[in-house]
Amino acid sequence: MNKGHIFATLPLIEGAVVTSGDYEKYTLIDNKRRGHIINPKTGYPTSGLISVTIFAPQAELADALATAIFVMGKEIGMDRIAQLPNVSCILRLSSNKHMCYLCFH
Repeated sequence: MNKGHIFATLPLIEGAVVTSGDYEKYTLIDNKRRGHIINPKTGYPTSGLISVTIFAPQAELADALATAIFVMGKEIGMDRIAQLPNVSCILRLSSNKHMCYLCFH
């Protein structure tokens, strides 16, 4: 995906939108993409997602969730978001740059 490419547009009337991802800050080591977001359990860069976009009532909540869900991964992350009222997300998978999962309430 080109850096200037618009992935999607969504109207926002109130609340906050925050994205965490490794689509800009990464390096290639042995032909494997290594991002800057570290999983605290393993001490290694996370893998599996390119980006997590969170829609939440407050910016602080959206910011915290975006990074946390990025580290948790798709399955656990979507489960957590489904449990939070007024919080939605878009997850982009690293295995397919055009594959997204949406969790909207």
